[in-house]
Amino acid sequence: MTTDRRSAVRGRSTRVDAEVSGFGRLVAIVLVALVVIGGGAAVVGLTQGPKLVRTVVDPTGLVESRGQRVVMAVNQPIADLGADRVSVEPAADFDVSTGDGGITLVFPEPLAYGTDYRITVDGVTAPGGGPSAKLTTSFSTPPVEGFSLVRGEAKQGGSAGKKPEDRIMRLALDGGERQTVYRAAKIQEFATIGDSLIVVEQDSSGLGRIVVVDTRDGATQEVKLPMGGMITSLQTAPAQSRVGFLFTEQSFGRDGGDNLTLYSFELRSGKPTGPERVGGIDGAAAEAAEWSFVPRTSSMLVRTVDNSLELLDPAATTAPVLLGRAALISSYIPGTTKVVIEQIDGVVVLDLATGKSEPFVLPSVAPTEIPGQLVALTESLSARIYADYDRAAGTTQQRVLAIKDGATAVLYTPEPGAVVWSLCASPNAEYVAVVVVPDFADAGFDGYANAPMPNGPQIEVVEARTGKVVGTQPGFDLSWCAGTGIAQ
Repeated sequence: MTTDRRSAVRGRSTRVDAEVSGFGRLVAIVLVALVVIGGGAAVVGLTQGPKLVRTVVDPTGLVESRGQRVVMAVNQPIADLGADRVSVEPAADFDVSTGDGGITLVFPEPLAYGTDYRITVDGVTAPGGGPSAKLTTSFSTPPVEGFSLVRGEAKQGGSAGKKPEDRIMRLALDGGERQTVYRAAKIQEFATIGDSLIVVEQDSSGLGRIVVVDTRDGATQEVKLPMGGMITSLQTAPAQSRVGFLFTEQSFGRDGGDNLTLYSFELRSGKPTGPERVGGIDGAAAEAAEWSFVPRTSSMLVRTVDNSLELLDPAATTAPVLLGRAALISSYIPGTTKVVIEQIDGVVVLDLATGKSEPFVLPSVAPTEIPGQLVALTESLSARIYADYDRAAGTTQQRVLAIKDGATAVLYTPEPGAVVWSLCASPNAEYVAVVVVPDFADAGFDGYANAPMPNGPQIEVVEARTGKVVGTQPGFDLSWCAGTGIAQ
C-alpha cells in the first residue's frame, strides 16, 4: 500500500510538472507576443512620429480673457520647438511651449468672436530625433452673445399704466429672430450670471425688487430685501456668482437709514442668499456714489459719496484698501488689473495690483469739443464721446473718437437728430456698443420714477478698429456693459 501511495504521489507530481511546463510555455509565448507587439509599436512610433491625441480648448474663455491656453496633447514626449514651427489662421499673437503633455499655445489677447481657427505645427519629433510629423487642430469661437433691455413705450395720449411690458431680449446681430427671455411690467435694469438673469423691477413709485430668472425654464425667485427701498447700480461678478447693488431705504431722510448703501449676495446652486451690507474703510457700511466689481474677481472698487476710492471685499476675508480720491471710475482696461480713473486734475491709469498710477494720454481737441464718456479697449486704444458745440448755430454735433497713443480718428457719428447716450466694450474689446436715441428732440422720456430713459433707444454694435456697424439691436443696458457703473 505504501508503494502504491508513493506511486500515486509520483503520478500526481508528474501531472503537476506537465502542467507547470505547459504554463511556462504559455507565459513564454505571451512574453514573446508582447515583445513583438511592443517592438511593432516602437517601429510604428519610429516610422510615423508623434500623433495628436486630443485638443483641450475653452472657446468662450478665448474670446473673453487674456492669457487663455490651447493644449495639443500628443502620444509621446516631443522635442522643444519654436514659434516658427507654429501657425495660427486667422493670424493671432501667441506664445508656445512644449512638455510631456504636448504643445501649449498661450494667447496674450482675446480672440475674435464667431471665427474658425486652425493651428498647424510642423516638424514635431521625439526628443531623440526620428521622423517628424505635422499636427493640426481646429476650433470655433462662439458668436457675439448678450442681452438687452427693451422698455415698452406708451403711445402718446395713452395711459402709462397700460403700456406694453418691458422685455429682456437676446442679442441678435445676424438679423435673425430676436428672442424674448423675460417680461415684466417695469424692468429697471438687469445683469447676468451664467444661465440666470438678475432683474430689478420697479413699481410706480420707484421702489424696487430683485428677481432671479432662470433663462432655461423661466423659473423665478425673489431676493428678500431688508425693507422697501430704491435699488440702483446692479452688477455681477459672474465667475464668483456674486451680485451687488446700492440700496436707499424708502424712509431715508425722515429717520436716517440706508442711503446708497452697498449690498451684496451670492447665488448658491442658483438660489440667492440674503443680501448683506458691505463694510467700508471705517468699518461702517459703504455708501457709494458709484462702484463696480473688479473684472474676474469679487472685489469691489468703490467711489464713496465723499469721493474716496476704496477697494472692498464683500466676503470680508481681506481688509479694505484706501486708494486715494477720484471724481469718476471711468473704465477698466480689458484683460488687465488696470482701471482708468478721472480725477479733478486729470485722468490716470491705476494698477489695482500695485497701487501705482500713471497719466492717461488724452488727445488735443478743439476748445468747443466737450468730452464725454471714456471707454478703454486696450492699454493703447480707447473710445470717447465728444460733443462739438457750434455757438453761432446753437447746435451740438456728437461723435465717438478712437484714441490711440494720443491721436484720434472718428469711430462713429450718429445720424442727424440722434444722440449718443453711452458706450461700452465687448468682453474681448472687439466691438463697441453705442447706445443711440434717434430723433432725441421728439423722443421724450419713459416716465420711470427711478432710472428714466429716453424712449426708443437702440444699440449700434461697431467694430472697434474699423468703425463698421455690424448690427443694430433695440433697447439699452446691454449685458456686456455690466461693471461700468453707468446706466447703459
